[in-house]
Amino acid sequence: MCRRGLDIFLSTLGLIIGAPLMLLIAIAIKLDSPGEIFFSQKRLGLKGRHFNLHKFRKFPSDWGTKGPGVTVAGDARMTRVGRFLERTKLDELPQLWNILKGEMTFVGPRPESLRYADLFTGEYAAVLDYVPGIFGPNQVEFRNESAMYPPDRDPEEFYRDVLFKKKARADLDYFSKASCLTNIGWIFKGVWGSLIGAIRWRRFLGLHFRVVLLDILAVDLAWIGAKFSRYGFAPGGGAYDHLTTGLWLFPSVVLPFMVIFGAYRNPIRYFTAVDALRCTYGAAVGWTLAFLLYIGLFNRSESMLLAFFGIFLLVPLIIFPKSLRKIMWQREHAGSKTGNKKSVLLYGAGHRGYALASLLSYGFPHAELAGFLDDNDMLIGRYVHNYKVLGCERDLATVHAVSRFDQLWVTFHPDKTKYDRIQLWCLKNKVVLVILPEMEPFVSLE
Repeated sequence: MCRRGLDIFLSTLGLIIGAPLMLLIAIAIKLDSPGEIFFSQKRLGLKGRHFNLHKFRKFPSDWGTKGPGVTVAGDARMTRVGRFLERTKLDELPQLWNILKGEMTFVGPRPESLRYADLFTGEYAAVLDYVPGIFGPNQVEFRNESAMYPPDRDPEEFYRDVLFKKKARADLDYFSKASCLTNIGWIFKGVWGSLIGAIRWRRFLGLHFRVVLLDILAVDLAWIGAKFSRYGFAPGGGAYDHLTTGLWLFPSVVLPFMVIFGAYRNPIRYFTAVDALRCTYGAAVGWTLAFLLYIGLFNRSESMLLAFFGIFLLVPLIIFPKSLRKIMWQREHAGSKTGNKKSVLLYGAGHRGYALASLLSYGFPHAELAGFLDDNDMLIGRYVHNYKVLGCERDLATVHAVSRFDQLWVTFHPDKTKYDRIQLWCLKNKVVLVILPEMEPFVSLE
């Protein structure tokens, strides 16, 4: 009676309070991909009875049952909104309706799909003696279950052999001695775990800890700079009013928005112009909202110019260190090449040449790029991917005398006359000639 009364009260309250959020999610799903808003699937309930479990749809509506019955990290089947729902667990909000109907409870074993009904045998059959729920020991411990699947093993096989057994034993151990009071505790733990687990903190901090610290420093420097740019250093001008308030308020608002806008999606060594735009959007939106909170809660007489000064200062303070760190990493990586290196000259400074320069520079430690050749006279002397265009075909002998390259990679289809000339020159100078478009797998892509 305690459990059922708590279920009815909390599920009704959750449906009322969560209605606006669920409406926004429903609109986002419809705009993101065609199909139904909700995903309903037969699950095993109390005593093995079947019921329809409801979730917000994460996969395309026409996906059907293709692929494994479990969701792994970065599952390629998920839509853009689906990835967000999977990380935040907001896809499970419609299960409040299952709880209100009595098919589920707030604290209970997770209801399995019929696909795994054969696993409930022997000692594990007793799991079906309990009403399935949203929260519980397994839901907290396996909050990020999608990240637990080994990259070199079939996920469905791993679930059957390892994860299901762990979860079933944990369920039997807890629910055999559960009480209303301990269930309430698991509800709070489950809500907290859903919120805090939306970010993989170990991975995030491992990749971005120093970057986040630098960004916090950048936000504080932008706040201090904006204050003193507007008021100067003279006491009484307003520069020192609520200065310390901004030092904690602005980072606490700006950083989450940078996370939301994907500013920390890639490691610094892969920082690109797209990442710079994400940083700009996140910083600008976060700063604007932080400033509105600041004037609304702490200092309504503050100058609106600080909003513009702050963004003007913040964006370069955030982007410049990342760009500098990427350049430093590239130089360190290029300087770490050891052993007997092969010197390669690329013939063709277009898109293919640029991509190959990146591949040789950072993909193969025993390759050394001598530079480029290109028949476009306008490019000679210029730099492509930090490597100089040294000349054209007529300059082969001169370039070879200076750089002593071992291989000549041609990025285009030379005509027969040109091919014969280059091949003859390479044979005489003991240079390996590589016509990339005529080799597999590139020939099949032409």
